[in-house]
Amino acid sequence: MVKAHIVNHTHWDREWYFTSADALVLSEQLFTEVIEELQAHPEANFVLDGQLSILDDYVALYPEKMDDIKKLIADKQLFIGPWFTQTDAFFAHGESILRNAMIGIFDSKKYGDYMEIGYLPDTFGFNAQMPTLLSQAGFDNIIFWRGIHLGEHVQSTYFKWSGLGDAAQIYAINMPQGYGTGMLLEPTTAYVDGRLDPAIDFIAKYSATQEVLIPSGNDQLNIITNFAEKLAEINKMGRHSYELSTYQDFIAYAKTLPDLEEYRGEFRSPVLARVHKTIGSSRMNIKLKSAELEQKLLTRIEPLLVIAKASGIPISERLLMHTWKKLLEGQAHDSLAGCVSDPVAEDIMHRMKEADELCDSIENTIVKKIADDLQLEANEILVFNTELAAFDGYKEIQVVTKNKQIHFPDYPDATIIKERYIEPRENVLEETPAGNRFIEEPGYYVLQVRVRIQLPGLGYRVIAFESCDVELESTVAADETVIQNESYTICFENGQIRLETTKGARKTAFIELEDTANAGDTYDYSPLDGDVTRYFQFEKATTEKSSQVERLILTGTNRFPLDLEDRLTNAKQGEIFAKMVLELRNRSELVTCDLEVDNQIRSHRLRLKVNTDVETTSNIASLPFGFIERKPGVPANWQEIYSEMPIDVEPFEQSVTLTNDTESCTVFTCGIKEYQQFGSNIALTLLATTDQLGKPDLAYRPGRASGDTTKKGHVLIPTEGAQLIGTHHFFLAIHLGDSFDERETASRSREWSQANVSYQRQPYNHFLHRLDNKIQKTERNRGLQRTLELINLPKEYLVSACYPSYYDATKYMIRLENPTNTPQKLDLSRIAENGRLEIVNALEEVIQNSDAIISAYDAVTLRLDM
Repeated sequence: MVKAHIVNHTHWDREWYFTSADALVLSEQLFTEVIEELQAHPEANFVLDGQLSILDDYVALYPEKMDDIKKLIADKQLFIGPWFTQTDAFFAHGESILRNAMIGIFDSKKYGDYMEIGYLPDTFGFNAQMPTLLSQAGFDNIIFWRGIHLGEHVQSTYFKWSGLGDAAQIYAINMPQGYGTGMLLEPTTAYVDGRLDPAIDFIAKYSATQEVLIPSGNDQLNIITNFAEKLAEINKMGRHSYELSTYQDFIAYAKTLPDLEEYRGEFRSPVLARVHKTIGSSRMNIKLKSAELEQKLLTRIEPLLVIAKASGIPISERLLMHTWKKLLEGQAHDSLAGCVSDPVAEDIMHRMKEADELCDSIENTIVKKIADDLQLEANEILVFNTELAAFDGYKEIQVVTKNKQIHFPDYPDATIIKERYIEPRENVLEETPAGNRFIEEPGYYVLQVRVRIQLPGLGYRVIAFESCDVELESTVAADETVIQNESYTICFENGQIRLETTKGARKTAFIELEDTANAGDTYDYSPLDGDVTRYFQFEKATTEKSSQVERLILTGTNRFPLDLEDRLTNAKQGEIFAKMVLELRNRSELVTCDLEVDNQIRSHRLRLKVNTDVETTSNIASLPFGFIERKPGVPANWQEIYSEMPIDVEPFEQSVTLTNDTESCTVFTCGIKEYQQFGSNIALTLLATTDQLGKPDLAYRPGRASGDTTKKGHVLIPTEGAQLIGTHHFFLAIHLGDSFDERETASRSREWSQANVSYQRQPYNHFLHRLDNKIQKTERNRGLQRTLELINLPKEYLVSACYPSYYDATKYMIRLENPTNTPQKLDLSRIAENGRLEIVNALEEVIQNSDAIISAYDAVTLRLDM
């Protein structure tokens, strides 16, 4: 006889094929019934899905129920948190996953206690660093479902899971049959014999324990009424012992088990449940915008807020958290994955638009208030360094001026790399003390200027330009097909992109765009039988060159089959326009690529293929605080074992590398989240468009449709929005070098994504920054200096994040990462004067680390005085 810990819960999809507004209507009655049932039955308990956002939505409707909710939580009847939303674990940045826990826990405290469990019941697989991230957030456990291969990863459903390094290890509780294992809890022999006992037998067979966990709940499922009575009846019928329990109680039991297995690695195997291995390219507009916002928050807004607070500008961290919430609402597992209906996708993009506007407004407020306090003249530029080490290199700054006849006396190599001329305007109203008058407003230039500059760490400097007799150097356009710098030569010939390195390596057809049909849905790509791969052909090449930068600009419009039925017949055709700008900068080892695609065809997959010529049988992909090595290939008999093809299409955070003993090629991206290795080629998915939320019997995913669409009473859900008709931008960079180095690659990724932040108090256009015309000048002069440095970290310290403390307005946080297999010792005296800082976790709880060591593939969080 096995003891079954039965836990009553609901899994609450905040949005899916229904919207968050629909879910709120459902919750209005259901959550009220949960409260009433728990009050009527003090012996009962209920788990509210582990995400706080749904409770916040409900309390916004019923603020008067706050006291009832607090009491139920205090009495251990209602369990909430710890997440803000049920996070995706592959396509959200590691820092986003941490913010999800940090903000969820911060907000949970207004209700009382929170569930100290890394509870992720429906996430589509897990990156190998989840133990590290969860440990950073104060958890020593996880309860999860998807991605495990029992018998291969581990033998038991209960084990210890370690991060890539040796420091982070958590207790792992797997629900092999999902969070609906014991749903409904009917006291009938049909339920007990047909569902409950077989589930217990299955788990017990693998776990070899005397006690097992049985979650009883499902999507949007209400609390089970009269739970104790029903359980008493079931105990009379079944072959096992059934007990009302909690997740916390079962974790406490699991911790007593001797000789638990240990596992290190990711969970991405679709054996007992689908993980949707090609979902990394579904609704790419969501993924691209999410990644753009992550970088904006991490590399611009959070460090700028620290600078603002140190400068006496009172912008609350609550505004920062509010901005993160807008993003995190779109990073729930269904939302960020993209397997949602069109109305939900529109909601997600709107919330991200709001987050983007909040970011811009916060930045605008900070930089303008500093510039106002410094009383900058119109020819002065405030240039920021949001990195924590002193900067010596090139920054791009925006300059607004009536003409291009200017120069920077202290920066003689300043060069215009982009420019826009604004025409003069007539009959423009000017308000003066003597009254209103109409004038002609002169024309002006908005210039993007590249300048080599030295900047203090986490601070700013004021630089100035002056009028002169000659124009500032700018790029010159030409009908040429070759660009070069100290590291590379790139040319376009015979319709192909050819690259040569200074070491003599020559790569033909270096970058290609390939297109295939997509017969899949918003969950998975699926090939079309009989389809052939088509390659995009660029038709025109031009260049733009200066002493600082050279660009090769390729454009073309190609005709492709319009829709799925046209892939085999070519009956109808549509167009794809592409513009690829390959850029080489002076003193840079990166080839940067800015690709614009105007997509006017349907149900297809467009990929960018990098032909590296690096001979290797494996690849190395980045993930939070580290890298993982994968070997491509698909088992021949996959249908006998897996619920979907374990296709070797893989996720990554920001970089993927092919390397051997003598050479390597690394691709860095922002928002592109899916790759596949073919020998020496890397294929990055740009678009995988489709017309359905779920389809049955796909080539890579046989059987039922995902997403409920082929369940009884359900219907197919068209997703015209997932065809992504329109223009999309993709940004990536490529580095060719010697054999792979973890620290250098992580550092190069950070350098590539570093922010260019500058501000000019100029009279020409008060709407280049939306709030310039409304931000009021502060009467009190703060006495700010024209140069500010808050900290100057050694360059070998890799910064993952810098942000204001959530709990103490006088402090700020720095998280340093070590993405290598060797522990790194910190010299605290080089970080803070007299070592005055605290080592904490992401929740700002002081932890013991007297040796100030960052373990391999781990991070350390420091709290410093502002």
